[in-house]
Amino acid sequence: MTYPRSHLVDPNGGVYHICSRCVRRAYLCGRDRETGYDFDHRRQWIEDRILNLASIFAVKVFGYAVMSNHYHLILEVNPRDVERWTNAEIVNKWFELNPRKGEANQARDARMLTVLEDVDRLQELRERLGSLSWFMRYLNEPLARLANREDCCTGRFWEGRFKSQRLLDETAILACMIYVDLNPVRAGLADDPLHTEHTSMMKRMNEKRDQHKPMRSIGAVPKEMPFSYSLDSYIRFISWTLEVQGSRQAVKYKGLPPPDQWLQYMPRPGCWQRAQGSASSLKEYAKDLGQCWIKTNQVFAR
Repeated sequence: MTYPRSHLVDPNGGVYHICSRCVRRAYLCGRDRETGYDFDHRRQWIEDRILNLASIFAVKVFGYAVMSNHYHLILEVNPRDVERWTNAEIVNKWFELNPRKGEANQARDARMLTVLEDVDRLQELRERLGSLSWFMRYLNEPLARLANREDCCTGRFWEGRFKSQRLLDETAILACMIYVDLNPVRAGLADDPLHTEHTSMMKRMNEKRDQHKPMRSIGAVPKEMPFSYSLDSYIRFISWTLEVQGSRQAVKYKGLPPPDQWLQYMPRPGCWQRAQGSASSLKEYAKDLGQCWIKTNQVFAR
């Protein structure tokens, strides 16, 4: 069943797990097995575009993994951040999103003054810069045009809708981040989750920050995460998760639930649900939606 986006995305913001796939799940961002053509450079397009948009929209990038035929994103969307931006900042960000090739500075300044005098237009732009749907629109559409231009074709590059899953608590965010960073390992593209290209894990390793300090979001202006785990602890969590997935007899890690319970938090490939979190957070989420229950993996919140 397809749910309306209003049931999936809170207008007040939140943390979301996003997934978008190429049409027909073809290898349009990797090596095509049928023709032998290599489109792996498009994965860099996607990664660069994610990080660029994060500096414009009111979002924080917690994690990502760009695969051969799809990508995963973990974002915190906070529309309240937009309210702290000045009108001039709003217009400059919008113009950065929509540049006009060859536009003279004088013409740009005149256009900016016109927008600054339009109160309704300014409010509309504020809403868009704090919107997950508009973020995804500016992520996917330009990439589709680039790929189609390279292929000398027209038509869809991405599937009709991106998938979004609300992450309701810290444990759900942590589990989903680990799931995303382990995606290349599950796909057989890499053996070492710490050195896999086009992932947030590789990005964090390359930044060479103090691994014992609390993790921060990825981007030009890193910000605090909703938990205080260090990168060193996070790396150990990843190794422990691989152990848990290989054997449920794995030892319990301090600060995390028992192995069997931990696996309930981990997203399952091919099983996409609207929200992920503890039973209590799922109950609150169902209540906010005016529903009696929410199904997630094998857990029902009533």
